[in-house]
Amino acid sequence: MRLAFPIVRKTKIIATLGPKSMSPQMISGLQKVGVSVFRLNCSHLATDALGTAIRDVRTNAPTAAVLVDIRGPKLRYAGPERKLQKGAKVMFGLAELGLEGIAGSLTRGLVVGERILLDDGRIETRVGAVEAGNVEVTVVAGGTLRLGKGVNLPDTVVEGSVLSEKDHADLIVARESGSDIVAVSFVQRASDVEEVRSLLAPGQLVFAKIERPQALAQIESICAVSDGVMAARGDLGVELPYEQVPSAQRQIALAALRSGTISICATEMLESMTTSNRPTRAEVSDVTAAVRDGFDAVMLSGETAVGADPVGAVRAMARIAESAEAEVSMPNWFADANPEKAAVTAAAAALAKRINADRIVSITNTGYSALLLAACRPSCPIVAVTPRPEVARWLAAARGVSAVVVERDSEISRTIAEGIASARDAGMVDAGERLVICASRLGPNSDADTILLHLEP
Repeated sequence: MRLAFPIVRKTKIIATLGPKSMSPQMISGLQKVGVSVFRLNCSHLATDALGTAIRDVRTNAPTAAVLVDIRGPKLRYAGPERKLQKGAKVMFGLAELGLEGIAGSLTRGLVVGERILLDDGRIETRVGAVEAGNVEVTVVAGGTLRLGKGVNLPDTVVEGSVLSEKDHADLIVARESGSDIVAVSFVQRASDVEEVRSLLAPGQLVFAKIERPQALAQIESICAVSDGVMAARGDLGVELPYEQVPSAQRQIALAALRSGTISICATEMLESMTTSNRPTRAEVSDVTAAVRDGFDAVMLSGETAVGADPVGAVRAMARIAESAEAEVSMPNWFADANPEKAAVTAAAAALAKRINADRIVSITNTGYSALLLAACRPSCPIVAVTPRPEVARWLAAARGVSAVVVERDSEISRTIAEGIASARDAGMVDAGERLVICASRLGPNSDADTILLHLEP
């Protein structure tokens, strides 16, 4: 059996599916122009539609990964319209602020002096007093508060699980329908990731969305238990001062690079292309900065879910990423932080750079060696040869990795030959190319222990 998962650039593209992109033709078309991972946003998708959406992606883009993004506790204002004047003292019911369901689990309750931000941070208040079922706030920055506007608690830590009933139902569907990745919202600590992992099937990947200051403060420990992290700049840009978001983005990227964790940069990357046929100069710079920061993947949200031209948005993202990659040469942050774990893969990456190799071929059963190679950020692309289609899909979010599915032979030399032949058939390897082979001679599930050179005839 041979099945190819090719890419044309190192930086992967994640596209969010929605009303404008959920048709079979659009899913297939988006993969053809460069999408490696399809995101299903449970904030806008009913649980009973999630399983169908996963199956639709499997049918129409069988080599793409499916990322289920669970909603988490999205707090919304549920009261009447109010005009809030700076300096005014205002009383809110906890139910009005969407806090009634979780207020009892706040670590410190709502403490006097903590901020409550409304309408994506446009309105700022500070807690003045907390009574049974109510909270009095002082308005620091006023405005008109309308039904459904977002509520953020940047200073308040939530204790215990923050998974809603819908989250639990969506996780059951994600597990039973075989999604490849689950993204966890409202992460504050490593245990939030571990809780979700315990509810999934073995092998499903768990990505932590970094959208709270509390998560940013715990980024190293979160990376240590996560398969990936997402710089979710929407809520992060509300709960942090906006001028600190670029620094936070860079902090997330570096923590992921050092730990070998897959990283995604998300939110409003090409927002203008929701209605326009070309990105703004600022958006081009934004995507370029994400590539230069070292993120494995960049993500489109409304641009592909409800945008006027989802395919055009993906093409623009691909063009920008390819251009940015031509100027990127990264230190091996991962090998410096993990010299023993990266010993063989770092040596393979260094050799590939030294001899100007065209590809690194990773013979991998579980995908582990290919991920270690990707973490080393080699100068050339990686072709992963694996017998498992699900592993090939898991690698779809990793920077620079293409995958080909080939049955594993008991002889490693035959597996290497078959893998190279399959990669050549898929257009991943060309005649005359110099290849560095990274494999294990001990067994299919052993760490890589061998490096070989190969010249394609």
